[in-house]
Amino acid sequence: MNNKEKLVVYPYDLEFTPILRHKELLRDFEITGIVSPKGWGLEGRDAGFTDKGSKLNITVESRLENVIYSCDTVLITESLRKFDFEKLVMPNIVLAVKEKKNIICSLRLEEHIHNRIKRLCEEEGISFRYCYNSETQPLKPDIEHIKEIRTPVIFVLGVAERTHKFHIQLALREQLSQMGYKVGQIGSRRCCELMEFHSFPYFMYSKGLSETEKIMLFNNFVKEIELKEKPDVIIIGIPGGIMPFNKEFSNHFGIFAYEVSQAVIPDAVIFSTLYEDYLPYYFELMNSTVKYKLGFDIDCFNLSNIQLDWNKSTEDKKLSFVTVDSGFIENKKDKLSAANVQIYNVLNQEDEVKIAEFLVDRLSCREEAECI
Repeated sequence: MNNKEKLVVYPYDLEFTPILRHKELLRDFEITGIVSPKGWGLEGRDAGFTDKGSKLNITVESRLENVIYSCDTVLITESLRKFDFEKLVMPNIVLAVKEKKNIICSLRLEEHIHNRIKRLCEEEGISFRYCYNSETQPLKPDIEHIKEIRTPVIFVLGVAERTHKFHIQLALREQLSQMGYKVGQIGSRRCCELMEFHSFPYFMYSKGLSETEKIMLFNNFVKEIELKEKPDVIIIGIPGGIMPFNKEFSNHFGIFAYEVSQAVIPDAVIFSTLYEDYLPYYFELMNSTVKYKLGFDIDCFNLSNIQLDWNKSTEDKKLSFVTVDSGFIENKKDKLSAANVQIYNVLNQEDEVKIAEFLVDRLSCREEAECI
């Protein structure tokens, strides 16, 4: 008997595709429909079109009413696009509530909108789960010392956002679980709890805590996962990039990467980069940069199929990206075979397995070395 909660996703775009590619991790949910607003260019396409990877055999709808009958719950998800919430999303929430569908929301809501949705759901006797900033403010740490994390830790970080970091995190979780390992995990996005692991903690975004306090709290957060869950390995996905692109595009200065690197020492690291016509020297340079900025080596790289459009970014004064066919990555990997590093393409399912196997081997070698 299938007791899973049937889920329709709106508004769908590239941001949700990694979850769709690893939907088995949504153990309590079954995705029965995905909806992208008309005009976003996805109507009638296969959902895999967004990242130009393999087909997902799920057709994108443009109207929620076309699929709402098939679900128990509507997930209002984050999007890479900016849009008017009141015009685009709120009418669909009202529709879902009238049809007595539960609501899960990972978008940041103004307090009055949150209260309005909550009231509508209560009036109809349906549930409303709000994933954004749902954690209570933690107490400030009393003692300034770092607790040792004895469980092997894998970092997933990248040169910027839009580099398939979250896809890598989900692929690692799935592959390591299939290998029989118990995985503790902190994801780089919200709503990770739907996949039974932890979202990047809210206190890291807090303006009321010092950077030192955030580092201490993150260390305590990871230690708590270690003690309570007793995992074989802990995966930590780090939001943002590692450093500014230039004076115009700060890339948030790589603050999260620095703070997390001070809170926890990784045992293995995978670094994802944007697509460019790189020479092998680039990967040596990036490893040196990470080593001297954050204090650890990169074990392997993922080459994404997302390219930064410098001309448009400069013209619009905001970062703009283009997506290239995932087949380009395979060609680029072949050309970079002379580089003295492991380079993968997470959009290739064979590479998902290879990444996990490579990192497990790395952890095993280091564990053996420590025992000598």
